[in-house]
Amino acid sequence: MRIARSVASLGLVDIGDHVCWVVPAQDDFHGTARGYLSDGTQLGDKIMVVGPSSAGWPELLAPQSLLVDPAAGGAGPGGVGWDVDALAALVRREAETADRQGFRALRVLAHMDRIWPAGITAEQVADQELRLDAVIGGTAAMVVCAYPTPNFSPSALEQAASVHPHFTGHVERAPSFHLFHDSADCWSVTGVVDAEGADAFGTALAQLLRTTPTLRLRCEGLQLMDAAGLQTLAWAAAALPGRKVLLIGANPVVRKCWDLLGFDDPGVPAELVP
Repeated sequence: MRIARSVASLGLVDIGDHVCWVVPAQDDFHGTARGYLSDGTQLGDKIMVVGPSSAGWPELLAPQSLLVDPAAGGAGPGGVGWDVDALAALVRREAETADRQGFRALRVLAHMDRIWPAGITAEQVADQELRLDAVIGGTAAMVVCAYPTPNFSPSALEQAASVHPHFTGHVERAPSFHLFHDSADCWSVTGVVDAEGADAFGTALAQLLRTTPTLRLRCEGLQLMDAAGLQTLAWAAAALPGRKVLLIGANPVVRKCWDLLGFDDPGVPAELVP
């Protein structure tokens, strides 16, 4: 079972981790990134950087390391960008190749401003990152998604931080909750879903419900979902016909709020289950 957490440094990233790294303009991006990649070479990981070919990465001199520039094929911030299918397929394929080559794991640094199109919305970030997370959790890979703050809107950064199981860096508000892939047909939500995070939570749910008629949410790590969060959940489930949300393992506080607000009703397309 994956556990959401904030990481104090990229030196703590491990196999199966999918990290949102929000990078302020004044931070030493290359120094921190090189430390993360150098750790991989020492631990026996295969290194892959998805980003601009102009950046110098001494770590890529290691045997069979890869540099993939999405803009090299005519896409990128000035064009149409990659979609998540291209990135997910690349991670899956190279993780399998790394295993056959005898590496411990695949260690990825992804420049998200080089991958996603310019002006990407919070809705698009939620869709792309949740679909990518479903792939990463099942591979022997670790992926750090670097989001430079000057290149993304505050809403896109807030959304990105909330739909990764792991977070490091700086945003205007640290993510109060994390929504991420748990297992086949099941997702996890942890932390606190309140009025401040309700919009990001609703955006993430809406993207998942587009392709999932019955969304199963594990709630063992959910501390609180207040009236705003519960209302957002009900609205998201009701927005598309035939959709339903199952909240699994919610604590007594969440259950009490659910009952007091009248959501224990057959007309609400959501249900608390053990």
